[in-house]
Amino acid sequence: MTKEEAIKAIKNIPIGAKIQVIQKSGNIMDVRLSSHEVNKTEEKRYETVTVPELPPALLVHGHIRQGNYRIELEDIVRIAWVEE
Repeated sequence: MTKEEAIKAIKNIPIGAKIQVIQKSGNIMDVRLSSHEVNKTEEKRYETVTVPELPPALLVHGHIRQGNYRIELEDIVRIAWVEE
């Protein structure tokens, strides 16, 4: 999925709404939308650690144990709004 397709798919979905994400691998995940931002993150350098640049991704909230995490857009086939 491209960045433009992802933005179009989530623009009318409120933050915190339950969505279904279908991945290229066939996984179907029920998660909650955490942000409308789908931008990549720039590389960050600290004194002893370098965090690499990350590709554009959808920010979601999984279950209690998983918390917030990113799903890279290139792995997503479709996003569907399930419920508020």
